[in-house]
Amino acid sequence: MKKTLLFVLSLLLISLLFVVTKKDPTTTQKVVKIERKTINPTHAGKKKTLEERALYNEARNLHEFYRQVNPLTGVIPKEEKNREFKQATSSKLRKNLTGKVPQTTYINRGASNLGGRTRTIVIDKSDNTGNTIIAGGVSGGVFRTTNGGASWTKVSANDEIHNVTSIAQDPTNTNIWYYATGEGLGNSASLSGSFYFGQGIWQSIDGGLTWSQIASTASDQDVFNAPFDIIFKLAVHPTSGNLYAATFGRIMRYNNRSWTTEIDGGATSTNRATDVVITTGGRVYAAFSGTHDAAIEGVWTSANGVGGWSRINNNGIDPAYFTPAGRVVLALAPSNQNKLYTLFVNGNGSDCSTTPAIEADLWMWDQSTLTYTDYSSKLPDETGCSNGNDPFAVQGGYDLVVSVKPDNENFVVIGGTNSYKMSNITGAGTFTRIGGYASASGYAQYANNHPDIHALVFSPFNSNVLLSGTDGGIHRTSNITAPTVGWTSLNNNYQTQQYYHVAIDPATGSDIVLGGLQDNGTNAGGMDYGQPDLTTQTNVGTGDGAASAISRDDACIPFFISVQNGTLYRDCPTFANITPEESPGVTYESQFVTYFYLDPDNNNALYYAAEKTLLRTTDATNVTASTWTDMGATNTTFSHLDSFQTFSTTRGTYNPATSYLLMGGDAGHIYRLDDPQNAASIASAVDITPPTATIEFPSIVTGLAIHPTNRDIVLATYSNYGTESIFLTTNATNASPTWTLVERNLSSHSIRSAAIAEVSGQTIYFVGTARGLYSSQDPTTTDWVRESPDEIGFALVSSLAYRPSDNHLLIGTHGNGMYESIITDVLNTNDINDISHYISLFPNPTTDEINLNIPQEFGNSIKYSIKNMLGQSITNGTLLSNKIDVSTLQTGMYFIELNTGDKKGTKKFIRK
Repeated sequence: MKKTLLFVLSLLLISLLFVVTKKDPTTTQKVVKIERKTINPTHAGKKKTLEERALYNEARNLHEFYRQVNPLTGVIPKEEKNREFKQATSSKLRKNLTGKVPQTTYINRGASNLGGRTRTIVIDKSDNTGNTIIAGGVSGGVFRTTNGGASWTKVSANDEIHNVTSIAQDPTNTNIWYYATGEGLGNSASLSGSFYFGQGIWQSIDGGLTWSQIASTASDQDVFNAPFDIIFKLAVHPTSGNLYAATFGRIMRYNNRSWTTEIDGGATSTNRATDVVITTGGRVYAAFSGTHDAAIEGVWTSANGVGGWSRINNNGIDPAYFTPAGRVVLALAPSNQNKLYTLFVNGNGSDCSTTPAIEADLWMWDQSTLTYTDYSSKLPDETGCSNGNDPFAVQGGYDLVVSVKPDNENFVVIGGTNSYKMSNITGAGTFTRIGGYASASGYAQYANNHPDIHALVFSPFNSNVLLSGTDGGIHRTSNITAPTVGWTSLNNNYQTQQYYHVAIDPATGSDIVLGGLQDNGTNAGGMDYGQPDLTTQTNVGTGDGAASAISRDDACIPFFISVQNGTLYRDCPTFANITPEESPGVTYESQFVTYFYLDPDNNNALYYAAEKTLLRTTDATNVTASTWTDMGATNTTFSHLDSFQTFSTTRGTYNPATSYLLMGGDAGHIYRLDDPQNAASIASAVDITPPTATIEFPSIVTGLAIHPTNRDIVLATYSNYGTESIFLTTNATNASPTWTLVERNLSSHSIRSAAIAEVSGQTIYFVGTARGLYSSQDPTTTDWVRESPDEIGFALVSSLAYRPSDNHLLIGTHGNGMYESIITDVLNTNDINDISHYISLFPNPTTDEINLNIPQEFGNSIKYSIKNMLGQSITNGTLLSNKIDVSTLQTGMYFIELNTGDKKGTKKFIRK
């Protein structure tokens, strides 16, 4: 669950990955050969060295980089991503379509009670109850609460992914807020110009309700080429109202008209973390990370923040000085703002196999005496040793924060992998653990808290209240002084988690869902799983969750969950590690985001991707690590260097004569294996790759969707920019299928997932992209339309799981959680007695009541029935007014049926 300080720039990765460069003789385009890099750091929470932690983060980043880079040029093309955004914003919306089209309604599936990576929290100074808070999820957006975190509302636009890193309130006008974008440390999707470089700085003038971009900070969000692509911290001057931005290698000041660079540390190094804080009197302090430039690293100050800067950590006068080896973060003591605490990476490693050492130092500057005091000896080193946990670990500065209690200048809290407090830093003793991992002896989590601490924020109205922002969202303690600090989760509709893969229960009518998440393990949800509603989820796995599946092959309903680098578990009838072994005690190599596939209609069959090798079992409920069948490898069978990325099987009861398995690789190939449960090896597979697909690593096949009732229809998707990305065939069982390119208006999109649904003979095709979910009834003739703009928006749709028995589609996003759609029949326009399309409901979704606009031809005696998604009647009666009380219904989707005489109508609504 760890990251390391890793500013990932195109220049560095090109030197790392691209080893062969040549010219394509048919074009003027330079062709770059990208070599596949396999990284296998140690598993969840047990990383041993700084080098291994760096590898762990690099593996996560490479997973995303390989899905974006143009395989022929070696770069993620800025112009292509600009076109992608323009295509997304200009696409038609399904909700605006008219005529005879299938209906899709989307509901939230959470996790509403579990949060994702949070770097910034601010308590509104204009609300003296302390209940108004604005926070930022790194890939989830900006959220606001007015009830102390009992519920949150997303206030940043759904049509952007802002990658929020810092929020600041203007003390001269508390209605004015700013948030910054662009995470430079440890982002799971930050490699070489990914989606999560920034889009500059955004401003609100209405207390954080609505936001607009400051035009002068506009960023292309594609490649790192400007300071506003990565922003670490914002602060607003208390007298001038000037905005200060600690960007990549610079401290910049905005006077509401133009920007001035106050300190320029350069913007070309790979280690340019910055920070900025301002006293209530207007003195500004800035920090620059170490190891890149001896002339700039450390801490600087200016009396008013307009020129006049001097360095205070190594000023040549004070004999007590320090030189940081990495990131530096700052905190002022609110009750005595002459005191500035400085926590910084010192270059040590807490490797238990050698001589472990605390990874940071802590110093305090006193502006009244112009001296530093070294408090590094107070930092925690508990009994024993635990890699990445104890001694005090900060993962190269990925998680590093210091804060001071508002009413006590000596009460200090710090965060790294874990959080700690010391009530009197001038006294005896050291910091004690208050969050993160439960203890120094292992990797169980502290109760109601999460490792990887990014924000520690005291309430300005109650000095005992502290908020914690971590990789697990937001938590609150009401008494930081308690001997054992207790936390309460505030992840109530703070929906910010990042799914790699999602799975839906194959049983018709079941609402059980499962999903593997970046850095947050695997979650399970559903009222049939025992949850109180459809959005609450339970964590059932650790580490980086990956592929997941739900089986009905045994009465216990087995979950199959995976962890990074190949580990695979089955949780019942007995919990077992079933990771395939190549030889006793030696598992097969795997990609970082582990991939396997459970046949959704024949749950006995389980397929496992061991890089280029396919493993199979036809006894998934009982398979052990040593009882898998090795089906062979692509490099020896086909002389192709494809590592398997995605699988798909024909739907329905298994038939040796007609069933097949599709396998997609990372060098662009697609293979069809007939009768996969009985095939001796993949040697009998047929290469059915579209002729115009890019056959080059990395050309990632991300989606293979087989029509639920017609096995000849297949939708195939690729994710890389600069390549053809959506193909459709209607003769997939031929020896050499005919493929049609059906990108149409998504020609510049990175396509991440695919599904095909059929409702009453009507087919609808879905693709998940880097900019939302799209559908088309016939992409050979009709452009794709964007689905769910108000729920999914432009979130990266990483995974789709479809259940044809009742037309449920589960959608996993990387940053905005999970959603579900029920795809329903088109209206029968030939039935003159069905006037559903004349009825309207509002509000929808609703919490208390539904209002109906009903045609006069319905008359005055109208009977209604409310049914759930299974068609079961929940309540019925006669309308006395055009209102129905639905406050007692559980959260979910329902249908209202209206009847009077020979007229009828049906409408869907959501009880939220």
